[in-house]
Amino acid sequence: MNILFISRSKTGRPHPFVEEQATALENGAGVKIQHFLVRSNGLKGYTKAAYRLYGYLKRHPVDLIHAHYGLSGLLAVLSRFLFRHNSKVVITYHGSDINKSSERRLSLLASRLADHNILVSSKMLPYVDSKSTVIPCGINAEVDLIYRDTTRASYGWGEKDFVILFASRFDLKVKDPEFAFEVVKAFSEATTRSVKFLELKGYNRDQVTRLMQAADALIMCSKTEGSPQVIKEAIVNSLPVISNDVGDVRLICEQVDHCYIVPKRVEAYIECLHTLCKTFPRIQNREPVIAQYSNKQISEKLFSVYQSVLLQPVSC
Repeated sequence: MNILFISRSKTGRPHPFVEEQATALENGAGVKIQHFLVRSNGLKGYTKAAYRLYGYLKRHPVDLIHAHYGLSGLLAVLSRFLFRHNSKVVITYHGSDINKSSERRLSLLASRLADHNILVSSKMLPYVDSKSTVIPCGINAEVDLIYRDTTRASYGWGEKDFVILFASRFDLKVKDPEFAFEVVKAFSEATTRSVKFLELKGYNRDQVTRLMQAADALIMCSKTEGSPQVIKEAIVNSLPVISNDVGDVRLICEQVDHCYIVPKRVEAYIECLHTLCKTFPRIQNREPVIAQYSNKQISEKLFSVYQSVLLQPVSC
């Protein structure tokens, strides 16, 4: 089975979670994965990508296209309509493509033309309820918990330092960094600890793993989410989580210790931070997340979808 992954990337490489999903499918299901990257956004960028995709498929025929995010999916289904290739199209919607009103209409158009749709959260079903399966993105669950002391030492963090990670970048408004800054400022003024607050920006996968093991808490306060990878990764790295009830966070954290789902109020976050800074606890019960979200489990579900789709007639 030959599969083409389509995703957008400015770096020249797929996003880590896309690359890891491809690797898990290759290792577990024996499929061959190729990557096609959309290099820029906007009408001009996607028009150029459509012609590049046409040329690519002429040189590299595939059985199935798996597009990540709605706009990449729209590119795939429209290229099939315009250039008359017969590759089946599966689209994964990751949340922002449905949650953002500016992208929703185009994403829903793509969903109607696709052979099958994958939703990372059941909360997206009211938008895409036909030809769809809920399959969240998986994570690398094979993580050794051995980096806390050495990483803290490398950053110069001592016993008095309390390190908080923000669940994303500070420049993403949908993640509500302003609220997070308000929480950290109020907590810093109310504790004797030396508080460090870091965004998850500019780190590779190995660095994120080490940083999560070294930190003392991760806070999420997003306006919208799908099935956030960062929460799963924090749990696998035993990093306590404080989050509002957004996306699938409650479902992910179910049965896991030291995960706090709280109302989006500054006082609620501060109370949890005070609790954590008393004893610096680590998550002990990672098993529910590993069992449900490991790349191995997710790749088996995806392969089953691929097999089913390949038996169906083309949608458009």
